[in-house]
Parts: sequence; structure tokens; C-alpha cells
Amino acid sequence: MADPLNILHTVGFDVLYPIVRCEIKFNQPLDTKRLEKAVVSVTKIVPELMATYNISKNEFQKLSEPADSVIHYVKRINDQAAAELDFETQPQWQIYWSVDENKLVIYGSHILTDGAGFKELLYLLADCYTKEQSVAIQNHTDIDGIKKLLEQIKPSQLNNDHPRTPLSLPRLCNSANQQRHYQVIYDELDLRQSHHLHYQCRRLGIHLNDAFMAAYGKAVQQYCGVETISLACPTDMRKFLSADDQKQLRIQNMTGRYNMQIEAPLSESMADTAWHVHRAMNEQKEQYAFLESFRSMITSLANGASVAKLQQDVQDHYHVRGISYTNLAIIDAEKLNFGDAVPVSCLMSGGFREMPKYQIAVSTFRKRINLVANVIGTSQEIWLARAVMNQMKLFLLTI
Repeated sequence: MADPLNILHTVGFDVLYPIVRCEIKFNQPLDTKRLEKAVVSVTKIVPELMATYNISKNEFQKLSEPADSVIHYVKRINDQAAAELDFETQPQWQIYWSVDENKLVIYGSHILTDGAGFKELLYLLADCYTKEQSVAIQNHTDIDGIKKLLEQIKPSQLNNDHPRTPLSLPRLCNSANQQRHYQVIYDELDLRQSHHLHYQCRRLGIHLNDAFMAAYGKAVQQYCGVETISLACPTDMRKFLSADDQKQLRIQNMTGRYNMQIEAPLSESMADTAWHVHRAMNEQKEQYAFLESFRSMITSLANGASVAKLQQDVQDHYHVRGISYTNLAIIDAEKLNFGDAVPVSCLMSGGFREMPKYQIAVSTFRKRINLVANVIGTSQEIWLARAVMNQMKLFLLTI
């Protein structure tokens, strides 16, 4: 059986297909031959990329097709291609190079790796491209360090994954017959705005993530009117491994999540809401509450449970929420080094959600804070998605 944490992303395919997406804009074209060689080199290190996924066994089964067959050359990026992804019958990544736009778009399987692991995959691809040869490194997919943590930390009662008053957005379209489009929407805080937000968070004694969650929660509140903010916050568990294990290449799923809930009157100031988020998150962190998002699944696995039983544990503790949030942190421009072809922007995000289901992914690249949402919707629903993102940005600028 593969990494058991893969199972966290095998439920609710009808609601959310498990994708991690990256879009890199370059200052000049990539050398396509070097790109093809780099993809072949990466696949030697992470062979699961050229494999199909068997859900019932949680296993990757090798494909015989060439590693560079995942590269597609197109004039312009069209995210409708995401609708054709099927990791049960296809490789675990697909790569699109836009000739007219100098853009590289990579769709990765969230069954194979989480956002942090996907960043490691991007850095590995860049390294193989720059060096024009295979890199001597081994990928690790064990979760031994996390199992030790589960043994050391007693269970917490904090991590409720099914809030009574969840955040939601209005349904604008009830007809299944109306045409919907796959679209990536995004905005950014420029250098001055990003620097100011950093300064304000330091002044208030809170983390950037607290501000992001508060602003997002308040933005969605404007459309549903509930006076609580309930958000799941994924966390990269690699930082809880030993120092030696943290140095290893880990293109795998190693994400738990905190389930944060606070009272938040609509009239409350952004600064006050952010402070309340900070306190609630600190309480969760002190109790390692993220472990509860998969503790029962790991216990069931040790007792010989079937994958179907493990998936039920996931529904209880790690289900796909209607309103979702993720922070992909800093994308390191120095590690994303493709030689003379310099990345001028990099957007990372998760799967495509059909409105009114919605997720904003936050990340930072070259000191600019990016907000990204992958949506499936009518033109009116896409307008709503943009409005929520714009409202979140405005809240961040008022802190």
C-alpha cells in the first residue's frame, strides 16, 4: 500500500477532483528539448508520476508509455483541459507549454502529493532542467515520523470537522443545463501592499495566515450572514519531522488540518477578527489538533481496515468543505531556477470547484502575495467568485 495519507484525497470526486495546479509565466521561451529530458529525469526519481492509481488498493500501477508523453504543446492555455484529468487511468501529472504566452501549466495529482510536495516537485523539475541530467536524490514517502507523533500526543477534542454554521455562498444557478467554464481567477497584493500587510501583522502580534483566514472568512460572511467563521486550515506536517528527515525529498501527502471556529459578528473590525483567529489557531497548535484529522484513519489501518472503511474515517474528519482555504506559503524563486528562462510570476492553487463551492489559495512569490481560485461556473458565478476575492483583498488592505 502507498502512503496512507493519499486516502485523504480519494473521497468526494463528484464534488472536487484532487488536483494541484501551478502556472509559471517566463520572460522567454523554455528549451523544449531540455524540458522533455527534465521530465524524464524527474520520473526516474518519482516513478509514481507515470502510474495510474488504484483506489481500492491505494496503489500506483506503472504505465508503459514514455515519460515525456505528459507534455502538451499548445498556443494558449485552456483550463478546460482539467476536466479530462483522470488519475485512475492516466499519469499523475500533465504539463502544458503555451508557445504564444511563454507559460508552463502543470496539473498534479493531489492523490500523489500535497501542495508542499508539489513545490518540491517543481523545484526538482527546475533542477533537472538546469543541470540537463538526472539528480542523485531519493524520494521518501513513509510517514513513520508522523506515526511517532500520534503515539506521543494525546487526542484533542478541538478539531471538529463538521461545524453547525458553516460558511457558504449563494447558489446563483440551479440549472444543470447552463454552460459552465473552468477558469482560474487571481489577484495580488503588490510589493507595497504586501510589505504593509507584513508590517501590520508584526505590529498586531499575529501571523500572516491569521490575517488571510480572517479576511477570507469575513469576505464570505458578507454573502451568507452567519456570525461565526469556520475554516479548515491545512498544515504541512514535514516541519514536525526530525531535522534529518526534513532534509529529505518528500513528494508525498503529508498534510493534516486544523479546524478553526470563532464567533465573528459582521460588524467586528478586521483587526479584531484576525486577533481572534490568532488565538483560536494558537490553541489548536498547542494541542497538535491537526492530528485528529487522520488519527482514526491510521488506527483503523493498523487494525486491518479496508480502504472503504478508511474513506469513511476521512468523511468524518477530513471531508471536502463547501468553503475551503489553503495557504501554500512561499514559492522560492531561487529554487524555481530554469536558467536563462526566468519565472516572472508563479500561481499555485488546488482543484476546480463548481460554484457555489469555493476555495482561495494564498501563496507568495517574489515577495508578492497571490490570491488564486479555480472555479467552474457560469459567467455570473465567476463574477461572484471574483467579487469574494476582491472583498478578501480589501479586508487585507484595511488591517
